[in-house]
Amino acid sequence: MKYSATLFLLLVSFAISHAQPFTNVASGLPAVGRSAVAFADFDNDNDLDIVMIGLDANYNAMGKIFLNQQGSFQEVVSGIAGLYNSALAVADYDLDGDMDIAMTGQDMTGFHTWLYQNNGSAEFTLTSVSLAAAGADGDLAWGDYNLDGLPDLVVSGGWNTSLYRNLGGGSFEEVEAGLTIMNSPSVDWGDCDNDGDPDLLMVGDAGSVAETFIYLNNNGEFTRLETNIEGAVGGMASWGDYDNDGNLDLLITGKDLSLVPVSYVYRNNGDKTFSFANAGLVGTALGPADWIDYDNDGDLDIMLAGENAGCGNASTRLYYNNGIGEFYEYLAGLPFVERASSAWGDYDNDGDYDLLLTGLSGDPVTRLYRNDLLSNDFQPNTPPGIPGDFYTYVSGDYAVISWSRVTDAQSPQEAITYNVMAGTQSGNINVVSPMSDPVSGNRYCAGPGNAGNNDFMVFRGLLPGTFYFRVQAIDQAFAGSPFSEEGSFSIVETGINPTGTPQPTLVAIANQLIITCNPLQSQQLQLFDAMGHLLFTQTLQQADCRISIDRLPAGLYLARLSGGMDLKVCKFVKR
Repeated sequence: MKYSATLFLLLVSFAISHAQPFTNVASGLPAVGRSAVAFADFDNDNDLDIVMIGLDANYNAMGKIFLNQQGSFQEVVSGIAGLYNSALAVADYDLDGDMDIAMTGQDMTGFHTWLYQNNGSAEFTLTSVSLAAAGADGDLAWGDYNLDGLPDLVVSGGWNTSLYRNLGGGSFEEVEAGLTIMNSPSVDWGDCDNDGDPDLLMVGDAGSVAETFIYLNNNGEFTRLETNIEGAVGGMASWGDYDNDGNLDLLITGKDLSLVPVSYVYRNNGDKTFSFANAGLVGTALGPADWIDYDNDGDLDIMLAGENAGCGNASTRLYYNNGIGEFYEYLAGLPFVERASSAWGDYDNDGDYDLLLTGLSGDPVTRLYRNDLLSNDFQPNTPPGIPGDFYTYVSGDYAVISWSRVTDAQSPQEAITYNVMAGTQSGNINVVSPMSDPVSGNRYCAGPGNAGNNDFMVFRGLLPGTFYFRVQAIDQAFAGSPFSEEGSFSIVETGINPTGTPQPTLVAIANQLIITCNPLQSQQLQLFDAMGHLLFTQTLQQADCRISIDRLPAGLYLARLSGGMDLKVCKFVKR
């Protein structure tokens, strides 16, 4: 009897600890398939609204905005049109403090890529910006590749890839970036080498059905990183730090060379190489692959939805991260969908992330799942600390701001990302938009901060004047701290490198500073600690040299290489 009672208690305890946290909410949202959806605060009232595009139940192209009214959603006349086989991305591209929408896909008249400007109250105007059509199942993503504070846009698909530089004032220009053309791609920006500028991940068909391209960004110039990463087509790919080491890892889904659904996780080794992680995920295509800390334990979990191997097989699966980088399926009772899309966001502001799931389950379907994990055995999430201890460095039109890393009750320190707001007047965001409420810090969308895992931000191409900034920390559950106290720096003059003069390079790799100097003039190397104290100065007499940093104590450092009008700055962490 004692054994039976113990077994009974264990079973009861197991059932309670694995009670389903997701509740299907009667939302009234329309069914939609071949779709793209997102949570974002379009009316700046500190709750998350919804944008949906795709095919409705009558198989007509649909585009709608639903405003969050105390947890229920009300359709508004938004001015956006419908596309299907679609993708969308939200950002404050015009730095006016509200969320705008870029979308790509098709309707009955053909293929389109459109940019909609938010007029301030979730009413949108279709801009006249001409963007390349990405065909069926194309993709697009916002990222400030040239570090001027203005979100730029990459559009890929239909055997084309275009990068558009945001010029401000509502204007964009296409730039020649040397990016591969793709069909049915997935694209994502992320600073995978932690040098302060976003790199580009592209996964899809570049002529050999299933390929992965990583383009490293070096001052706005892109170089393909040679890797052994397997590719996929017709799926999703995204950056996320699943092992909380401060380096962005990869999640890739889709169909392999044999058109069999696959799901891969690759670990970033921190030295521009990646290792296959045997994550045990079910192969999935034609649907989303999401990094999300659904259980508030400080590490990124995974959700997959879409088509599996075998005729007619589809599923939606949730995998929890056990904290040491291993994934196990959590039976969340989510429905099967294919040609699916998803969005995660805390629409009810209760401290956990809810799920919007759309797709085809025979006919188009839409499901809104409220995350009730706080009524189970999961812990509530708390925001991280507030950044401080600012350091600024300015030279010509170039500036670096940095801050001390914060702590968090759930997320490890290395997993915290940071979000910067900056403007030319106190409290303004006309240089960098945080996509958060500048007063409360409430996020306008779910995701990492615009500085990524770095504890610094680089600015380029600044005009003379004084610039004001604040910083917030964002944990793995995408909760933001309040913004910091305000810091500032001033640009006095802009230096221009002489035409044709070889440019110096300065990088920190494997406990060495690797330096290529301008051979036409003497160069001076200075090393500063995190408090701005000068540690040493050295005049370099040769064009190429390596300086050991092996004996430096662990910490944050800034190296400055200067000579004439040339300047290079390298910020690195000695571990």
